[in-house]
Parts: sequence; structure tokens; C-alpha cells
Amino acid sequence: MDDWELGFLRALVELDTNSEEKRNYSECSNVVMEKCKEAGLEIRVFDSKHDGIPQPNVVAELDADSDRTVLLATHYDVVPAGEEDQWTRPPFELTTEKDRVYGRGTTDNKGNIVAAVSAARTLLEQESAKVNWKILISPNEEIGGEWGIDYLINGPPKIRGDFGIVVDSSPNYISIGASGIVAGTVTVTGTQGHAGMPFAFTNAIHISIPVMNALLRFADLRRKVSSQYPAPPESPFRNLWGRFSMTVFRAGSKTNIIPGKAEISFDCRIIPEESPDEVANQISEFVRDTREETGIQVDVSFVTKANSWVSDTENPYTKAFQESVKSVADETVPLAADLGGNDGSFFVNAGIPAVCYGTIARDNNYHGIDEFMRIDDFDKVKKALIHFAETC
Repeated sequence: MDDWELGFLRALVELDTNSEEKRNYSECSNVVMEKCKEAGLEIRVFDSKHDGIPQPNVVAELDADSDRTVLLATHYDVVPAGEEDQWTRPPFELTTEKDRVYGRGTTDNKGNIVAAVSAARTLLEQESAKVNWKILISPNEEIGGEWGIDYLINGPPKIRGDFGIVVDSSPNYISIGASGIVAGTVTVTGTQGHAGMPFAFTNAIHISIPVMNALLRFADLRRKVSSQYPAPPESPFRNLWGRFSMTVFRAGSKTNIIPGKAEISFDCRIIPEESPDEVANQISEFVRDTREETGIQVDVSFVTKANSWVSDTENPYTKAFQESVKSVADETVPLAADLGGNDGSFFVNAGIPAVCYGTIARDNNYHGIDEFMRIDDFDKVKKALIHFAETC
């Protein structure tokens, strides 16, 4: 990374743009616009302002005088730093150590913003691009993308292109799809009362235990659901598979009160061959059977239903991008589908074929403590993007 790239990344990391509080979005977009202009890109801004909070979406354009346009999706929102006292380096300062840079968002996804903009800067300096670029730099990805890439693609801007690259994935494979999700809450109902008389009431925590054991059996069933599409390298299974996790448990208010309600939130990842409604019905049926078998009042509600997506591996742009990565980064790079979801779904659902590639390695601690990015991975991504623009 050169001084310009490090300065750009430092300015981004120093701004806490966590998607829970939606802080510093305007300040961050101003940094992005300044650096994009320095790179020679044309700028348009679409503010999807929601609930009175500015949410600027920056579209940075490279005009190669081509009749073809590639869209690059990145995002500047991050997840919260969490317990900052557990970080061994300041989360909102860029720390450079040997071949790594540390800080919240270094790899997810601010480092990828810098890689995309710097690649465009090089293409403009060399006048070597054979295709137009539109770099979409948005907030909101960490909470679903509704006011970010979704807004740019499906909202009033209606941004369009011939191909999409989501610069928000791994350097160890090229993603041609991603898992869908069904998320919700299982509610267990007992009766509330005085903790001194537990015999007189039905403790919702206690009766949650057989319900959670049942949900573990459901997780085992989901694990046997297998896709035809390959999983990322080093996954426990060759192909993408179904996953079900209990993620949040809520119950009780005071030590001397028997809780009358317990809530078990869950995250269920689905394969491309399934629909969210189909899997939601499976969960509902399983909960209904559990209620009948145990006599426990248990119900389920859903908060998220999102489709999987898969792009055509035979698409000429997909093949060209794989060849670019092979040429400059990794000659053995495979195609795979992501275990999580990402913004590629918005492209594919709009009829725009897409792939995902980026700096986010499995051990980067993204969403965790001491997040970092390898400088070598940054260089791989930048070089692959440049090669693709020069040869596709």
C-alpha cells in the first residue's frame, strides 16, 4: 500500500460508522468523495435519508468511453467495535504492523473501498480501462442494504450495468452466490409468579430446555440439506449446506420472579435450491410438532426472509474475472458460494450477473476483536480489478 492508500484508509477507519448508531455517515462520505475526486473519478451522491438520518450513497464513475459498464459494490458502514477494552489496538485508529493493518473496518469493508478507488486511479493514470466503472460506496450493508445498494439498484437512482463485482468477500475464492436467510424468534410461554413458590408457576426458562433440545434436532436435520454449489475452501462440507443456529436467549427480569416468557432467536441459512418461504414453513411445522409432543406453549415468528442467489458460472464476465484473479493473484482460485449473504443478490435479482471478491480472509477477525487486513490481500484485490478492467 502506498502513502495515498494508507492515508485514505486511515481517514475512513478513524470514523466510527457503525450501522447500529449510524454515526459519521456524512463525514465518511465526504472523505470518500474527496479521495475519489483526487483519483480523477466523477462523483454523484444519492442520499437515501431514512428516519431523518443522512445515508449518502456515493457513486464514483470512471468513463472509459465504452458501451459496457461494470458496477463495483462496497460499503462504509461497519459493525460496532463491541468491548473496546478487549482490543489490543485502538479500534478507530489505523495501526500498521509488518504485513497487516488493524482497525474496525480495515477489511470489512473500508480496505476494499480503498482498493477499488485506487484501482480506478491507476486505470485513469494509465488510460488502460476497456470498460466503464461505477463504484457504489454505500452505508447500510451490515443491516440488510435497504438504504444502500438496494436503494441504488431498486430505488429512484436505478443504477444499471452489464456486470457486478461485490468487493466484499474472500481473496481465497471467487464467490458466485450466497446463502439466503430465515431468521426469527421462538417464544416459550409459561406463567409468571413469585420465586418463593416455584411449584405454583410454570418457569419459562425451565420449559425452554426441552424446546431448545428439539431445536438442536432441527439443526441436525438442516445440516443434511446439501446444495449442488460448492462451499468455500476449508469448509466442513464440499458443497453449501443448510445451517440453523440459536443466537439469542431472553427471559426473566428479576431474581425473585419466575419468568413467564422466554424468547429464543435463531438464524437459519438456506441453500440456493430452497426458498425462504419453504424453509419458514418447515420451521413452523417443526415448532407445531414440538408443541404437540411436549404440551409446551411454543410459537414462532419471523423477522427476516431473504433469498439465496447464484450467478451463471458460464457468463463471459465471470470467466474473465476468474482469469484475471488467476493471472495476478492465485492461479488455483476456485469458484464457490458464500456461507453468509451479501449485496450480490440485488444485482442478480435485477438481471445483472455478479461475482464477489475481496480482502476478507477467514482469520481477519472481521466483526470481532482486533480486526485486520493483510496488505498482500489488498494488493491481490487491487491488481485483479485492474487486470479485469484492462482485459475483459
